[in-house]
Amino acid sequence: EIFDRDLRWRTGVEIVPVKCESSNNFKLTREALETAYEEAEKSNIRIKGLLITNPSNPLGTVYDRQTLETAVSFINEKNIHLVCDEIYAATVFSEPGFISISEVIDNMNDVECDRNLIHVVYSLSKDMGFPGFRVGIIYSYNDAVVACARKMSSFGLVSSQTQYLIASMLSDDVFVDNFLAGSAEKLAVRHRNFTKGVP
Repeated sequence: EIFDRDLRWRTGVEIVPVKCESSNNFKLTREALETAYEEAEKSNIRIKGLLITNPSNPLGTVYDRQTLETAVSFINEKNIHLVCDEIYAATVFSEPGFISISEVIDNMNDVECDRNLIHVVYSLSKDMGFPGFRVGIIYSYNDAVVACARKMSSFGLVSSQTQYLIASMLSDDVFVDNFLAGSAEKLAVRHRNFTKGVP
């Protein structure tokens, strides 16, 4: 588990899994969140955040709008952070499509939402095929998180050449649209070919 290495080993953060049931296709539910939270409290673990990967790895399943709204409602109620790892956002090649947490909170009218608690992490590694370039993005509504990320980024700067290459590539909307559409098409074909023999 990559989060185990990045979070537990490097920072000492205790990871408390949210157990989702196969009987409902491993859907993230309010009940599952509450159970994990309560079990952590019983073990004297103070929960500071909820980390989700959308789309998931390795299955590629996506959270629907209602599930994401449930997560936002939960973290606001508990006053904990929500970190959404959206690194696989453009690898979705079929319905239901990917919905970013940013889009969800922009359209949440009935639920009170403290945007300072919500953070998105993303990378060009998967969607744009740049795994060796180590280009990551943190999008946060929290000025303190942004300031900290800015300071931390000086330890892993992206080279000028890489910045120039990526800026020129991403500024070409036609290229990006065609690349992502072509990538989704190829992923769909590979998925179909790989799974057609699986019962």
